[in-house]
Order: sequence, then structure tokens, then C-alpha cells
Amino acid sequence: MGRLLSAVVLCAGLVAAAPSTSMAQVEDADATVAAIREQILFARYDDAVAAARTYLGRTDLSAAQRNAGLEVLAIAHLANRDATRASDVLTLLYSRDPGHRLTDPDASPMVQGAFARAREARPPRLDVVLEHTPPVLSRRESPEVSVRVTEGRDAVSEVRLSYRTGTAGRFAQLVMELDADGIARARLPLVGDPAHEQPVDYTLTAMAPSLTPLAHLASEAEPLTLVIPRALRQAPTTAPVLPATTATTAAEPEASHGGVATKWWFWTLMVGVVAGGVTAAVLVTRPSDPDGSLGHVTLR
Repeated sequence: MGRLLSAVVLCAGLVAAAPSTSMAQVEDADATVAAIREQILFARYDDAVAAARTYLGRTDLSAAQRNAGLEVLAIAHLANRDATRASDVLTLLYSRDPGHRLTDPDASPMVQGAFARAREARPPRLDVVLEHTPPVLSRRESPEVSVRVTEGRDAVSEVRLSYRTGTAGRFAQLVMELDADGIARARLPLVGDPAHEQPVDYTLTAMAPSLTPLAHLASEAEPLTLVIPRALRQAPTTAPVLPATTATTAAEPEASHGGVATKWWFWTLMVGVVAGGVTAAVLVTRPSDPDGSLGHVTLR
């Protein structure tokens, strides 16, 4: 515990000695670490220690870049025969990332042994705190899950969202990258029948650069839950019903009044036509006067 406190004090001192943000932003982190390794290679140990402390004072480093700076600082102390300070740095490094592995595979046995002992000692982990509120949906949509890292932000490389939808037996994973404010976001997919609700079980895990878990929210045995509502049904569209009308059209004159057969003048006309036809038939078919045996007599 004493070594961990010393490491925390060391880290605070490094941050206090940080250069201005504008100057730090123009430096490339990977190139700076490479230059420190060159100083160690050429036995410029004091220069390497000073450069590593300045590098760790930067505020724009990712979790992996900060761990790389702690690694070269520890190596510089070991090379300079300062085992106590090297141990303090390694305690801080492995409290941030318990799974960290030495980057240089050709490091000396002394350096490899020091890193292995620090890792196996398992110092207390840096406190990492996650803050999350499950989303509540009022309609069927892809839900956004967000989580904030409120403590230990600079030790977290990413946040992973494990989720299981519906009746799926296994959890799938999404990687949630952190933004500058320490907030990670991801959207869950919509699956299944839109006519039914979609239950979702999920967990959140903060990961170190070595992908060692640093903090959890829930577990697969006891996950967080949310419910995606079913889709609302659309009312069917029907053609408007036109009201009935009694007006006749030009194509169907008098159709709604029974036609001409119901008119009195139609039957009067028909009777006249029939009567005239009968008279004409009688006149045509009547025989002419036959000549008698006595001939014709003209009376004067």
C-alpha cells in the first residue's frame, strides 16, 4: 500500500509539471517515446528520466500512450540503478493496467524480471467509476446507450457493451470509444417482429489497453434491461363513400321514374295506332262487288 501511495504522489507530480496544452499538442506521442528509448539505448539515463516525466505531464495522452510513458520511465530508472523509483512507477503502471506486457521483447533479464514481479504482485487497481442511466423509449427506435467514466478516465482505453436481444442465448459485443468528455456511446440494433416488444439485456465494461476489465456495470448473470416498444399499427386507408343522389344523368334519362311506358300519352298513342291499323286491314282485305247474272242496271 505504501508503494501505491508513493506512485500516486509521483503521478500527481508529473501532472503538475506538465507543459502547456498548446505545446503538448504539437508533439507526436509515439515519436517522443521512441526518442526516450533512444536515450536509454545510448546510456543517457538522466535525460531519459527527465524526458519521460515531461511526456507523462501531457494532458492529451490516451491510456495506451500514458502506459508507454510509464514503461520507459521505469526502464530508465532500472538502467540508472534506481530500483526504488522503478518499483513505484511499475506499481502505478500495473494498478492502471494489470495485464500490461513489456513492449520490448529484447529487454535485459533485469528489466524483464522487474516487470514480471510487479505484475505478479497485483497492486490494488486504480479506481474506475462508470455512470449510466438506462434509456426509456416511447416509440420503436434503435436505442442509444451512453456511459460516462467519472473516475480513472485516463486509464480506460475503451468501453464494451455486451447485449442480448429477445430470446438470444448469447451476448454480442459493441466497442464504445470514449470522447474527450469521457462519454462512450453506441446504438443497439432492432431485431424481431415489429409488432412485439423487444427486450434487451446488456452490460457495460471499462477496458484497459491490454483489454483487462477495470470496472463493470452489471453482469451477464444479472444484466441491465430495457424494452423497445412495438411498432404502432397504421390505420387502414379506405376510399370515401359518396352520398346517394336522385338526380338523373344525361345517359339515363327518366330511368329513375319508370320510363315512357308509365306515361298516359304513350298508351293513348298506342291505342290510336292499333285502331288505325285494324281499319286499314279491313279495307284492304274486303272483296270487290261481283257481277250478277243479270248484268248491271242503271236506274235513272
